Amino acid sequence: MIEWNRDVASVIQISLVVIFFILLLTKKNKLGKGIIYFMIAGGIVACLDTFNFTMHIFTNQFNSIPIYTVGVNFGVFLLFFLYFRRILELEKSKKINLIIIIIFIASYISFAVFSENFFNKFPFKFYFIEVILLTVNIFLVLRETFNSDKILNIKSYYPFWACIGLMSIYLGVAPLLIISNTAIQLMNINIFFIILFIVNVIGYSILIMGIFFAKNINIKK
Repeated sequence: MIEWNRDVASVIQISLVVIFFILLLTKKNKLGKGIIYFMIAGGIVACLDTFNFTMHIFTNQFNSIPIYTVGVNFGVFLLFFLYFRRILELEKSKKINLIIIIIFIASYISFAVFSENFFNKFPFKFYFIEVILLTVNIFLVLRETFNSDKILNIKSYYPFWACIGLMSIYLGVAPLLIISNTAIQLMNINIFFIILFIVNVIGYSILIMGIFFAKNINIKK
């Protein structure tokens, strides 16, 4: 029964990711510049989640961590950073974004070379580094948004929704990952997965809702 519940939760989450990706494809013209990076990131997540769940159905021995370490922790996050670079307008913000991208790539290479079992065990330390870098990028975007005329049309400005959605998913997961190694001792394992499921549902629901509100606005400061 426990495994069945987790499978149902996985199906719901994958469905949300797939819906999100399809909506990005069909509504891309009104989501603003740089959306191609966000679209590719959404496609990668949808494909990887679907593949990993399918493999899990056929074999319990399948280890999805190497795929996530390369596909999500590097590929998807790099695409997020490139997306933010595309929508940032201030030269200072773009320079900070470039520094973040360099730090991100250098950190990934360093952990991959010097960390034992980097591709076989979830890279907690690296994950927290990239979440911090993601947070800085989100701060840059939101700061520009709230200090420009975009604030007058914020409901229609999709990068705002993207920032809030990504914050919900990746920053919301971070506290759970901190206690994941001792989750069984600290809380019922079912509660742990329920919270993880809720965090992802909220995050992707925000990303999806923003697509319906979005309009391709291009307002100068």
